[in-house]
Amino acid sequence: MGKIKTRYLEVEPSSVTEIGFHQDRSQVSESIFSLGNEYCGVRGFFEEGVSLPSLIGTYYNGIVEYSLEETPSAYKGIVKRTHFTINSTNFLKLSLAIDGEKLDLAKVSFSSFKRSLDFESGLLTRSFVWNTASGAKVAIRFTRMLGMKSPKQAFQTLSLESDKDVNVSLSFSLDGTILHWGNHCYWNPGERILGDDVYGLLLFTPTTHQALLSEMKILSSFLPSKVEEKEKEINVSYEFVLKKGEKQEFTRLVANIIDKHSQNHAEAMKKEAEKELENLLSKGKEGLLRENRAFFAEAKEKADIEIDGDPDDQQGIRFCLFNLLQAYSGLAPDDNIGAKGLSGEAYSGHAFWDSETYCLPYYLFSNQKAAKDLLLFRYNTLPEARKRAKELDCDGAAYPIATRTGEEACTLWQHASTQLQPTTAVAYAIFHYMNLYDDKEFMERYGLEMLLEICKFLLTRGQWNQTHTHFGYYGVMGPDEFEVMVNHNTYTNFMAKKTFEYAMKVLSDPTIHAEEAKKKASFGEKEIASMKEADEKMLILYDPKTHLYEQHQGFYDLPHIDVDKIPVTDFPLYSHWTYDRIYRNDMIKQPDVLMFLFLYNQDFDFATKEANYDYYEPRCIHESSLSPSVHSILAQELGKEEEALSFFGFATRLDLDDYNRNTCEGLHMTSIAAAWMNIVYGFLGLRSDKEELSLSPSLPSRWTHYSVKLTYKGSLLRFDVYKDRLLIHNSGSPVKLKIYGESKDVPSVLEIKR
Repeated sequence: MGKIKTRYLEVEPSSVTEIGFHQDRSQVSESIFSLGNEYCGVRGFFEEGVSLPSLIGTYYNGIVEYSLEETPSAYKGIVKRTHFTINSTNFLKLSLAIDGEKLDLAKVSFSSFKRSLDFESGLLTRSFVWNTASGAKVAIRFTRMLGMKSPKQAFQTLSLESDKDVNVSLSFSLDGTILHWGNHCYWNPGERILGDDVYGLLLFTPTTHQALLSEMKILSSFLPSKVEEKEKEINVSYEFVLKKGEKQEFTRLVANIIDKHSQNHAEAMKKEAEKELENLLSKGKEGLLRENRAFFAEAKEKADIEIDGDPDDQQGIRFCLFNLLQAYSGLAPDDNIGAKGLSGEAYSGHAFWDSETYCLPYYLFSNQKAAKDLLLFRYNTLPEARKRAKELDCDGAAYPIATRTGEEACTLWQHASTQLQPTTAVAYAIFHYMNLYDDKEFMERYGLEMLLEICKFLLTRGQWNQTHTHFGYYGVMGPDEFEVMVNHNTYTNFMAKKTFEYAMKVLSDPTIHAEEAKKKASFGEKEIASMKEADEKMLILYDPKTHLYEQHQGFYDLPHIDVDKIPVTDFPLYSHWTYDRIYRNDMIKQPDVLMFLFLYNQDFDFATKEANYDYYEPRCIHESSLSPSVHSILAQELGKEEEALSFFGFATRLDLDDYNRNTCEGLHMTSIAAAWMNIVYGFLGLRSDKEELSLSPSLPSRWTHYSVKLTYKGSLLRFDVYKDRLLIHNSGSPVKLKIYGESKDVPSVLEIKR
């Protein structure tokens, strides 16, 4: 792949730890040590600040703003004003000085630095000994946590212990002046709340009219020496003498309340914050810690993965599972999963088609409500998708390439106007969800309407050739974003064909009451006939002699480039190559043909998968977190174990080892979700694209054993894979699975010799 890892963190099975402060990795660590609970996300910045490159970031799911100015364009269909998740109030900010020396780890002398994030509780701890200029050794310990079961609650602690008497100046702040993208604060001042040892800051967004209220209560043995109010900031200060050998601890309890629906119910928000703080005060930080441990234990019981024989892989997959839960757990049906979760500002907090193709499978096999809520986000934003289709001179619904609100947020026309995979991904997600749950109520109330609107868009966006002998898509960009305005991208044509076929299957199902959805979508016999004809005559560029699918018309004629000879210093390519240079060769950014071979895996024979893998993999630069896992899954199926393991290590540790040199911008949620897929669809050999779930487990040579937990048809299944046997434990009703090609009933325990 031409990429190398940068290792500086300890390898542990259920945590990530940094021993010694690595200043050159400071922003990378801010991403890796991020906390989140779907409702809120906080980067792992130092609460006291540091004079090093840093992104102080706090974000809320659904709190967005629009760009200050429109993107100039006279062309129809081009997004003129984007929206994005905004940086919000820093409720962890503090300032600490001892004997007049301010704490700044880029400037002061210190030793014994350690910070650790526990995957079983979500507790972030940082400790060190400050060797002050006045000659004291002061042991400092910070902790912070966001509530998982109580997502509006958070706490922070600071403990101090010195080997001599020292004078301490300490302040806790609610800071609403944080700059987004480092250049603008997207908050207007509201109300400052002071009284009964509770301090609050209410802010409003200027154009979306959303609101954020952060309230805090500080617990300590000292009384504040001063409370300072500013327009968008509150500072609560303490001055005291820390006696030799005495340990002092300060605990900040926080309630964060958002109004993302522009209701401006300030009084209701204050009452809710008061209630949350009272609840947090009653149970204490120990109670919130217990709640979090219970949350992660429940999740681990449903979807843990154990790996024996490779500590790197074990830590990598646990890091990924932990961050999937931090990013999304089905808290609300108007939430989605941003490409960076809530861990950074790259990609503007937008959700992409990754949500349906990469993230959804994890929730399908662990949390049906969360999976359904992901789909309901698309249903709730169907009006925006209909509007977008009209902007593109089409009918039906066109789902955005990038969004937080359902509106298209991408201002690059070549992506926003020519990439159809977000729309076909929603159709695939409906198919995938129904395959596993057969939720007819969902299909009748939500799924079919979306599906028919998608088909209307695909019918009007597609075109016939001049002799009306084939149908397809002209001027598109497939998943491989290094090829723009191509004709008949095979992924696009194939996914449209499968969407048409699935819609016709649902419409012909006598157990589905389709009339209401057909009425809502204005989808009649004329549209059904057009869909049938387009399906039958869809152009698919396949050569039965070679078994190859041409990625798009003319791909075979493109100049060739040896991707392995690109220097590692050229990555990321978007930062080092001109935009047009990237397009002028057969280098692939991420799987395109291989992507649909994965999504509809059981439609293709071994020879076809092998031929296309051998042709396209050497051309792929993996400049996307979507890439390694799909290659690993197919490599494993084709018996290429070393390649599969290489790609797997890249997928699970993309952020931990900073393979793409951009973890500083935030975590790669797609790679994190894909790491789960990599084990489940790769080494466990799961296939869920047919009505019967099938699997063909294998054991990588460097592992001695692994286990995977999945929920299927209401039963919790644990698969233990050993060198010589497969052991399945079923804690629910018997289920039928196809194992190594043979259908079997799985009772409470099933053992199969390998």
